Amino acid sequence: MSIFYRLAEKTLELQRRGVPLISLNIGDPNLPAPECAVKAAMEGIGKGRSRYVSAAGIPELREKIAERERCTPENVVVGPGSKHLLFGLISLLGGKHGRVIIPSPHYPGYELICRLLKMWPVILRTSFEDRWLFDNVDFDYAKMIIICNPVNPTSIVYPEDLLRKIIKEAAEREVYVIMDEAYKGLSIEPVPDYGAISVKSFSKEFNMGGWRLGYAVAPEEIAERLVNFNLMTTTCVPEFVQRAGIACLENEKEIIEQNRDTWKKRFDIASKALKDAGFKFVRPDAGLYIFATHDKIKDGDEYVFNLLDAGVVVAPGSSFGGYDNFVRICINQDEELLLKAIGIMEACLEKQAVPAE
Repeated sequence: MSIFYRLAEKTLELQRRGVPLISLNIGDPNLPAPECAVKAAMEGIGKGRSRYVSAAGIPELREKIAERERCTPENVVVGPGSKHLLFGLISLLGGKHGRVIIPSPHYPGYELICRLLKMWPVILRTSFEDRWLFDNVDFDYAKMIIICNPVNPTSIVYPEDLLRKIIKEAAEREVYVIMDEAYKGLSIEPVPDYGAISVKSFSKEFNMGGWRLGYAVAPEEIAERLVNFNLMTTTCVPEFVQRAGIACLENEKEIIEQNRDTWKKRFDIASKALKDAGFKFVRPDAGLYIFATHDKIKDGDEYVFNLLDAGVVVAPGSSFGGYDNFVRICINQDEELLLKAIGIMEACLEKQAVPAE
């Protein structure tokens, strides 16, 4: 298990024991699920909508998603969160020992899934100095490229011309492109549709992390294979959860606009406090994270565990592609707790170990 997931489990255990922590390590919006979703789920349970349903998703939800994505319902597959659907797509399309290109910094799950499936993750490193952008991609022997946009952990949005260029080159080389768009609705500016295979989640845009609801959009032949994957793994997403998803999409504009405003306010507060403390980062284009460094951070993992002892939890940059001097901060608390946490982060900078002479 990577340090990212070990830290998450340790944090939960400490919280279960009553240890007070300000948790900024996991991408949990820490906002209430929409009332319309709760009401729809409760009504569904009351009406007995808890039996097996289609592994593709109930028709009403697939139709709503198809309207949103400007595709046909046959292109839509509903699953228990985007991570499950990503696992399915990678396993179905990657092939044994296939090369999977991953622009980095990246969500740790991509690399872990590839290694679990005996594939070869090819990490495309980028730099803070280049604003985390990549350009040329070597597609030799590659089966797919996974692009997160907006990016976890940096929260940047890739330029449209860059992604259209990469998608065109991948198509010419018969390389699959999978877009992880879990944070798309939280972008400050609209993010274009690229027509690639994509996965989305209700967790971030609609504050429904524990509900486990997401979907994939893919060509029909791939969608059918993904439905079979669902059949052999989770069978289906509970109908009452899917009914909650329909309610979210019916109230999408209001929910996402409110969430986007919340994240912008949190970013404004956190950005100023972090800059005042000497942290450096690329200005985020979307929720939920700030990927930051500081001249005094010499060992990010050590810094993270010093912070844990002081009551603040952030994710180590080493987990996102080996960016050892960075930390990922999820800005998922109110103003008072954010400012308190950043104050502790500043104080803990002085505890960095001094190398032995």
